[in-house]
Amino acid sequence: MGLALAVAGCGGAGSNEEGGDDDGGDDGGGGGTGLSAPAAPSGLGATPQDGAAQLSWEASEGADTYRVYRSTSSGVDVSSSALDTGIDQTSYTDGTAENGTEYFYVVTAVASEDGESAESDASGEAEAIPFAAPSGLEGTSGNSEVTLSWDAAGGADTYNVYRSTSSTDGAEGEPLAAGVADTSYSDTDAENGTKYYYRVTSVNPSGAESDASSEVEKTPFADPPNRPSSTDRP
Repeated sequence: MGLALAVAGCGGAGSNEEGGDDDGGDDGGGGGTGLSAPAAPSGLGATPQDGAAQLSWEASEGADTYRVYRSTSSGVDVSSSALDTGIDQTSYTDGTAENGTEYFYVVTAVASEDGESAESDASGEAEAIPFAAPSGLEGTSGNSEVTLSWDAAGGADTYNVYRSTSSTDGAEGEPLAAGVADTSYSDTDAENGTKYYYRVTSVNPSGAESDASSEVEKTPFADPPNRPSSTDRP
């Protein structure tokens, strides 16, 4: 979960509740204008989502709007085109991110007055690898065993399996199994006659964990007595 110009030249991409209109001229930190550039934004964080990254940062004094820059390598180049501009809040959702791709982000603050603008230095970098939650979870009951399978999740590196004896709203407690590399798992510690509820989460390469899959309920059981063997069946 490329060069900066391969992804940062997408001005206006992503999503922002107030829209992404341009701020006016880019004066590279206020050079050639009577404006003073705001302080660089601080506290930038990026939360990976399914096909998106949610950014947030602290407000900069004197900033009217913000610009977001993105790259697929560390060292985001703010001299190239911004991913989005004219952002008048301290959060932004990059809805153009692809699951499994590692992105690096920085934000700048912009002061605007009388058609002129002054842009701050860049914030510190934040990194995110978007990824999806597992889907299609199914289970098969056996003798002291429940076998689970699910669909591969885009951007997932491994999976965590959760088990409970009561229905849950999500992944609760410690996982039954962590770091599962395949899209299947056999719970060989299940007790016959006990009803179990299972959920699975995705884990991306940076260790972030997704929301839980839908829940599946299974009860392992022993073979009935005097069940004919395959050689006895007609």
